[in-house]
Amino acid sequence: MIMSCTWAEAEFESIFREHFERIVRITRRVLRSDAEAEEVCADTFLKLYRSGPGVLEGGPVVAWLHRVATRAAIDSLRKGRRHGIEEKLHSDSGANADHDPEDPLNRLMRNERIAEVRSALARLKRDKAQLLLLRHSGLSYQEIAAAMQIKAASVGTMLARAEAEFSAQYQKQQRLTRRSTRLETAREG
Repeated sequence: MIMSCTWAEAEFESIFREHFERIVRITRRVLRSDAEAEEVCADTFLKLYRSGPGVLEGGPVVAWLHRVATRAAIDSLRKGRRHGIEEKLHSDSGANADHDPEDPLNRLMRNERIAEVRSALARLKRDKAQLLLLRHSGLSYQEIAAAMQIKAASVGTMLARAEAEFSAQYQKQQRLTRRSTRLETAREG
């Protein structure tokens, strides 16, 4: 009886080898940290292992992995477990330079945009943020539907709504940033 509730070592290893890298890539897009993405993925696979093979009864294991990993990445982003945007931007500036590694202004502007996108994404409801992340990660509507346990016919509509809400959040953030910049400039001048 106990054996039916645990993974066969070869089966779990096969799932791990097949899906780990893709799940890491998806979470890395959210967290922008290899170490944190791998930590989230390790936690995801630990949850899978502890859940046992019964997870497969709910549908494809890859859908379960996408769902759990993206939710964990979004939660991590929201909780602010990371060391802060300023520290992260500083560490990214040398490793992820744009086309011209000698142009710090371009790197700064790119990193500011990335921080703004993450901030807007963190303000969305988890399901909407997850939907956007899965689509941006290259999953098909069918794969997204399986991962989120929704009908494939609903994905397009839900994606359009999530994109509209993200756009509104991002534009609101842009207006606030411009306003605060103008106030700072007025105070200095």
